[in-house]
Amino acid sequence: MAGPSSNVGAVQATNDDASASKLSCAKKGYIKDNYVQFFVRRPVKRSPIINRGYYARWAALRKLLFQFLDDGAQTIEGTPLKKQVLSLGAGFDTTFFQLQEEGKAPTLYVELDFKEVTSKKAAIIESLEQLRNKLGNAPCISRERGEVHSEQYKLLPLDLRDIKDLDAVINLAQLDPSLPTFIIAECVLIYLEPYASHALVKWAAENFSTSVFVIYEQVDFCSGNK
Repeated sequence: MAGPSSNVGAVQATNDDASASKLSCAKKGYIKDNYVQFFVRRPVKRSPIINRGYYARWAALRKLLFQFLDDGAQTIEGTPLKKQVLSLGAGFDTTFFQLQEEGKAPTLYVELDFKEVTSKKAAIIESLEQLRNKLGNAPCISRERGEVHSEQYKLLPLDLRDIKDLDAVINLAQLDPSLPTFIIAECVLIYLEPYASHALVKWAAENFSTSVFVIYEQVDFCSGNK
């Protein structure tokens, strides 16, 4: 999630706003999320229309993700088919922890975001047993580097405008380009300049032979900025 350098801080702040809105939605019973509370410092009560909007967003992405995870879940030999998820500009999203709780986590779940965001997320994960327990045995967590490494989950810092660094980060995450991959860009590309968002989508298309790229973005129908 990025725009001009002067706006990077403001873009990062949208992460806190989104987490607070998801918590408000969860508290009203629209969605089930037992983990978002750990990432919100100041809970707020959102209006019904905001709660419903976040429910629609959550439900749509969850439906597509479950379709991906459930489709061809078993190989011909009856063993689980390996699949992976790549979340671009993940922020404080808790989908991995929810999937672990539900027994539906993919082979590998990778999250990328600004280092300022991943460092905060790594610190929260390290400090809470409820989150650490979902990472499996002996996860490696570094607040300083903004990284979390476990067998099924990777959290890594990256400015998505730096396409040249993506390959190195993907290698570090141990993503397999040949595996079915679900790529999420949730309210991310809108904060990139058009050339940067084009380069990011092009990179994904060229590097993952079997993938689904799911985009969720704001659209302003009330002005000429569409």
